[in-house]
Amino acid sequence: MKKRKVCLIPARGGSKRLPRKNVRRLAGHPLVAHTIMAAVNSGCFDDVIVSSDDLEILDIAVRYSASVDARPKNLAGDTIKATEVVNEFLMRPENKAKWDVVCMCLPTCPLRTPQHLQDAMDIFDKNYHKTPFLIGVTQYEFPPQLALDLDSDGVMSTPVEIDAYLNTRSQDIKPYYHPNGAVYIATVPAYLERKTFFAPQMLSSILPQEASLDIDYEYQFVLIESFLKHFEKKQAVVNG
Repeated sequence: MKKRKVCLIPARGGSKRLPRKNVRRLAGHPLVAHTIMAAVNSGCFDDVIVSSDDLEILDIAVRYSASVDARPKNLAGDTIKATEVVNEFLMRPENKAKWDVVCMCLPTCPLRTPQHLQDAMDIFDKNYHKTPFLIGVTQYEFPPQLALDLDSDGVMSTPVEIDAYLNTRSQDIKPYYHPNGAVYIATVPAYLERKTFFAPQMLSSILPQEASLDIDYEYQFVLIESFLKHFEKKQAVVNG
């Protein structure tokens, strides 16, 4: 039987680090719209739902062909985690019974594409019997084994792998990966059991670093905007 899949896009109206970032225009579209378009155009989901406390964001969602969920006021604060929003949504009886698979896409990762979501869902559909969780990841640009810790006296220590400093070629150090906000997937029963997309073992969908750029600060917004403009110029040259 075909599994019923929902994509949730949590998008608050408030943001201390970059005020109103979800409605700020990036390459001609509000930031949140890039994630909506990727999810809708992927064709992976029976419904794409934007969860927000903000009327402007909800209006944008409707204009870009998503459904909307006006989240409860108690889930609109700065300290609320996106996973809490997903959990509250799925715990409602009408939603708990309706969906088999839940996906979360964060709007701060605007460069993930419909193809990235299709690839992730394909991996999940073929392998969820191994573990019912999948996260989108990208490789650390700089080896985390070389992390340094600074104590209160200003002295540095090597808390991770001191042996890594014996290797002067960072490209020879084992690669590690981190979540990029592009895609999180789980079966609904598994998610409700753990109340998170993270488990001891998870499937992974590896995205390139350039598709995993994240926006939390002004400089990141400017960086991604410049990246998109550069890409558009290259495409214009190719297309003549």
